[in-house]
Amino acid sequence: MHDSPLAVVAELILLLSIILVAAKVGGEVSERYLKIPPVLGELGAGILISPFLLGGIHWFGGGAIFELPHDGGGLPVEPQLFFIAQLAAVVLLFEAGLETDRDQFMKYVRPATAVAAGGVILPFLMGFAATVMLGFADMDSIEGMIPALFVGAIMTATSVGITARVLADIRRLDSPEGVTVLAGAVVDDVLGIIILAIVVGMADEGEVTAGSIGLIFIKAVGFWLGLLVLGSLVSKQISRVVLWFKSAGGALVLALALAFIASAVAEIYFGLAMIIGAYTMGLALSSTELKHQVEDSMRSVNNFLVPIFFVVIGMQVDFSAFGAGDTSLMSAVIFAIVLTIFAVISKLVGAGVPALFVGFNRTGATRIALGMLPRGEVALIIAGIGLTSGVIGQDVFGVAIVMTVITTLLAPVFLIPAFKGGSGLKNAEKNETETEE
Repeated sequence: MHDSPLAVVAELILLLSIILVAAKVGGEVSERYLKIPPVLGELGAGILISPFLLGGIHWFGGGAIFELPHDGGGLPVEPQLFFIAQLAAVVLLFEAGLETDRDQFMKYVRPATAVAAGGVILPFLMGFAATVMLGFADMDSIEGMIPALFVGAIMTATSVGITARVLADIRRLDSPEGVTVLAGAVVDDVLGIIILAIVVGMADEGEVTAGSIGLIFIKAVGFWLGLLVLGSLVSKQISRVVLWFKSAGGALVLALALAFIASAVAEIYFGLAMIIGAYTMGLALSSTELKHQVEDSMRSVNNFLVPIFFVVIGMQVDFSAFGAGDTSLMSAVIFAIVLTIFAVISKLVGAGVPALFVGFNRTGATRIALGMLPRGEVALIIAGIGLTSGVIGQDVFGVAIVMTVITTLLAPVFLIPAFKGGSGLKNAEKNETETEE
């Protein structure tokens, strides 16, 4: 009886209700009492109810609330819950794209590319160096270097979902810094996917060719730019077709369908993260009448779905993995401390310094660097690929988790105060000085 389809659905609905309650309680406590962004409470609630903590306890002699699935493909949560969380991420980034000023985006995509390049190169190098320096990889062979290359790839990640949520909460998504961060995170993800593909290729075959690197680059960049340019050119026509439907909710449903199509094509055929396709589709439609017709409804959908995404991210954190493997707990602790410090410095310097040379003052550069700081779900995904493929062990995986959690928690705490004050543009400073004179 318990194996019937309806029983399985009912059980998932119960788990989903627990996640929603935990998200709202965590968010309320964070915002009302701790005076920190609600997203941190949602992440914390996920960690607390995960299969590795309260969710894994067998209460009153019965089964655990959130048991580790036996057929989840390495996921610590039910695949169905993971699906809903990824659906929420797609919706979140689609709305972020809609709320972004496309003209602003095109204006700042060049500086964003400089920011993204610095935010990828320096973290990769520092992650690689820390792994070799502390004895978790060696330079004797390609096989020995693979763990360091994977850690470097993890360090390049930027969680655009975390930053987009915070910027949306403080209504700074369309600010110059906000647009640059989101554009930079998109470029960062494209570069990160290329690096990850190269590292996986080296792990599988022991080498990688220049031709395969070029093909990966062309597919990733070509899809992103093609969707943005083509989508922008036909956006008005798309808007008119969608708005022709007058049935209740028709525009919202069809707009979301477009986001889902873009995200699926990005992942399946071009090797890009789904959130990149969703964000780019939203950006293409951001200056249309469709955007104004669906934006209020989109916020309502997000209010329901997005907290699930952040709770499920928290539920994937397994602190018991920390210090596991062949190395001592002390070595893992030292590695985690060093890697976390390097993770913060590499993004602040790697993304912040280029921002100073592309039109931002120190305030603006600091905001951009903090926006690029959280590793979030992107780093967890890369770390999970490394663990399930056997390239990195539980010790390195645990260290990566600690670094990811700390950077993800730090960014919103400092990002909100950083946006208080004046403009982050150098031109604005000049104008203010001229006005005073």
